[in-house]
Amino acid sequence: MQWNGIKIPVVLLALLVGMGALWGAQWTFKRYNYERPLTRILGENTEVAAYKVNDHGPVLEIEVKLRKVDNLQDSYNGVSRSVQQVAGRRNTKITIKDERNATLEGIYYHTRLAAYEAMERGNYLEMENYIVRRADRDGASARVFMDGERMYIQIKHKDNYLYEIIPRAGESGAAYSGDGEGRRVS
Repeated sequence: MQWNGIKIPVVLLALLVGMGALWGAQWTFKRYNYERPLTRILGENTEVAAYKVNDHGPVLEIEVKLRKVDNLQDSYNGVSRSVQQVAGRRNTKITIKDERNATLEGIYYHTRLAAYEAMERGNYLEMENYIVRRADRDGASARVFMDGERMYIQIKHKDNYLYEIIPRAGESGAAYSGDGEGRRVS
């Protein structure tokens, strides 16, 4: 079959072969530049219980379930640095998962306003004391960490733990909740 001297089956075959080669090249690139290195780095991290990588959009999404850790700030920053080594300049979103229960949800519900108030007013020591006292009142323990970009709240109750990472005031970006929800903050 021809059309103006062009063999249509040959053109279709060339198109299919070209598309297959592009798809194969993309798959190979993703597999060897992101998936394998992330699997190696996250798999070697003893603080990571499980992880899931979603590379189906413009943003490389990584969901990481942390074990019980002593310092959420150090653990998150370690995971973040490892991911950035692999991802380079590509946009990434890291979501931290935890093992929260109703008691931890209740404590966080009653203390999150203190965290946001502290970011507005600067009364960080009051906020930390309030969160620690509130957790202690419900039979849990809490720790609050901060750096120039984020506030890290970790609360433990028996075998369960809650991790919340909140961007500091003036920072624009996503707040990554331990329940896996990312929220845009302006």
